[in-house]
Amino acid sequence: MDFSQGMGQALAIWLALLAAVLITFLILTLLSRRGSGGPSWWARLRRAVRDPEAAKERQARAERSAAAIAELERYTEEIAVAAGRATVMAERRRGEWEAAQRTQEAAWRAFEETETGVRRLRQANAFPLVEDDPAIRRRHLVRIVNQAHERREISAVQLADALMGRHGWDPAAHPFEQELTLRKMIRDRKFQAYQEASEIERLAAKAADLAMAAKRSLDDEAFDAQLRLRRATRPEVPAPSLRTVPVR
Repeated sequence: MDFSQGMGQALAIWLALLAAVLITFLILTLLSRRGSGGPSWWARLRRAVRDPEAAKERQARAERSAAAIAELERYTEEIAVAAGRATVMAERRRGEWEAAQRTQEAAWRAFEETETGVRRLRQANAFPLVEDDPAIRRRHLVRIVNQAHERREISAVQLADALMGRHGWDPAAHPFEQELTLRKMIRDRKFQAYQEASEIERLAAKAADLAMAAKRSLDDEAFDAQLRLRRATRPEVPAPSLRTVPVR
């Protein structure tokens, strides 16, 4: 009987000591959590048990954030590819414009040369002629228009008009008049070629401007996408205060 009472008293003392240790541990834990300013583990446990929907919402938010970052990465890659293609297209359009400019300048120089030849011929007092014979004049006309056609200075239609005596051509006219008519025709054809080259140059310049505008727009969009991706993946990194614009 005395042994049973002794064991009961010892067990009671041991449980009291264990309870005191647990109470002390809990008090110290609560004090440390309050001192750090954050919720205790017990409060977090109670919150998770009492509010499971909040935990689900946090998980859903995390998943949506990851999906948004993945979508932003995909868009950033696509816009970077589009910007690269726009750069290639802008360079190509600029090359076409420069080539059109060179063609236009060459066409103008050719027109000026023929115009100078017409003025000089008009200033001549006479055309050297051995014989005043209609047959000689006709052979002269045939020779000069065929030579001009071989040099591609007149078209096949214009050659036929000259040989048939149409549209101002007269096989019996003085060789001086025949030469002047041919020079005027060549001059007009050169001027028409210059006008066509000018129109091509104008269209090429417009296309180059549009391609450059598209390139700049896509460059800006690619830069903004990269900046948004950086902020989404590394929010602690501050955004640059000044943007460096490349010289184009």
